[in-house]
Amino acid sequence: MKVLALGGAGDMGRMAVAVLLDSPRVTSVTVADINSELVKIFVEMVDSPNLSGVQIDITEKEKLIDLISSHDVVINTVGPFYKFDVLIMEAVIEAKKHFLDICDDWKPTLDALEFNDKAKEADMTAVIGIGASPGITNILAVQACSKLDRIDELITAWGVDIDIKAGKKPKYFIKPEKLRKKLGKTERKPNAAFMHLLYETIEKVPTFKDGKMIEIDPLTETEPYEFPGFKSMYACHIGHPEPVTLPRTIKAKSISNVMYIGETATDITRKYSQKIKEKELTIEEATLALTQEWAKLNEKALQDKNFVNQYFGGPPTLSVIATGTKGGKRKRIGVALAREPFGAMAGVTSIPLGIATIMLIEGKITQKGVLTPEEVFKNNPMEFFDRIAPYCGKNLTGKDVLIEREEDL
Repeated sequence: MKVLALGGAGDMGRMAVAVLLDSPRVTSVTVADINSELVKIFVEMVDSPNLSGVQIDITEKEKLIDLISSHDVVINTVGPFYKFDVLIMEAVIEAKKHFLDICDDWKPTLDALEFNDKAKEADMTAVIGIGASPGITNILAVQACSKLDRIDELITAWGVDIDIKAGKKPKYFIKPEKLRKKLGKTERKPNAAFMHLLYETIEKVPTFKDGKMIEIDPLTETEPYEFPGFKSMYACHIGHPEPVTLPRTIKAKSISNVMYIGETATDITRKYSQKIKEKELTIEEATLALTQEWAKLNEKALQDKNFVNQYFGGPPTLSVIATGTKGGKRKRIGVALAREPFGAMAGVTSIPLGIATIMLIEGKITQKGVLTPEEVFKNNPMEFFDRIAPYCGKNLTGKDVLIEREEDL
């Protein structure tokens, strides 16, 4: 099948493209980006007969629909999602093509779900938020909740793990530093992930509490995050899509998404969030400043053993905790990704996108409409973890890459 990768030459997109090029079921991948120079050099560096590139401005809707129409499946890593996701969703539905993305903003997630009926009418499958958080966290949640008869509280979480084992580089992946060197570009641009983080802190965010959706202030401190068998971590609420999608599939009294990056890093994030709110800085300026300050924090961590102790011993980067009852007894279930794919954020975010795309092409994902990861994998979450395991290390299965803990309360 022919796959169109919107934003496929970017930091997240390149990893998904590498996964797709490794599949015999993918006959071709077209990378589409507004930056023609980036596309050209990326395609040349990969040097695969199945990879080609095209320049496009995705805001030119008719041209986008024409491009989509010549492919079978579309993947999207173009951000910010709050700006472009609905526009792209409208185009793929009009073209009646299958679609997957890594959207991690809660507002466009809700907007995308409104297209469910139209997607069904178009006989297409759209899997949204199949990245890290959301994505892996949603499927971890399905796995954890399957071990309880009743769920009272579900927490999806992501944070810092500076000691996690990662897998081998995919064959067709081009490292960012090599691409930057080839491009000869040195200008400072806002980091998209940090910009997204700040965007999710400037307005109230939804969380599911006592059976209903409520709005709370972002970065609100929570109880320490206590994953069974690991050191408890300082945590706060963050505005990811899990609390707005998981209640549609999992019956729980409360569902939240929290971040554990350490109290110092969280306070720095709060500082720049406030500067945006008070219009002292634009979100782009705040992102550049936050990136610099976090880099200094990392340097300090390497030199100060006492400082780094706030990170060592905590749970892995992606984890969930489900609390409820099993056989009439109160239980806490923790499930986490013990090993990660190669590529840090790009690997843990976009390898799931590539895997889900291949599974759709193989006929493993057949539901129609706009679907979330927990809906796609609600009956067999281990099938997903079995597919991601080879990217986490040689001869691994899904069970090898998970930590599963159960404790009585």
